[in-house]
Amino acid sequence: MGAFAVELAPRAAHDLEGLSSDVSRRIETRLLELEEHPFPRGDTIKRLQGTDPAAYRFRVGDYRAIFRILGRVVRILRVVHRSDLERAIQDLV
Repeated sequence: MGAFAVELAPRAAHDLEGLSSDVSRRIETRLLELEEHPFPRGDTIKRLQGTDPAAYRFRVGDYRAIFRILGRVVRILRVVHRSDLERAIQDLV
């Protein structure tokens, strides 16, 4: 078990259910890596501007997972295609 717990918001779970099994499995695998390192090196994670409290996006291929870190919990808020990212961010603000 990692230093952080990863939990899916109901909307993020619904987003994952709508994806193909191959894509959702790949995303879930990468999201579980956040248990050990919520800020891995590289360009896959970026802070989203204009969100309070701070929100981040995690890139997995053509999909983006939007999440917040609340204490020792990484809460996945949404999983969207990159073309829908701006609309998903606006829904959070």
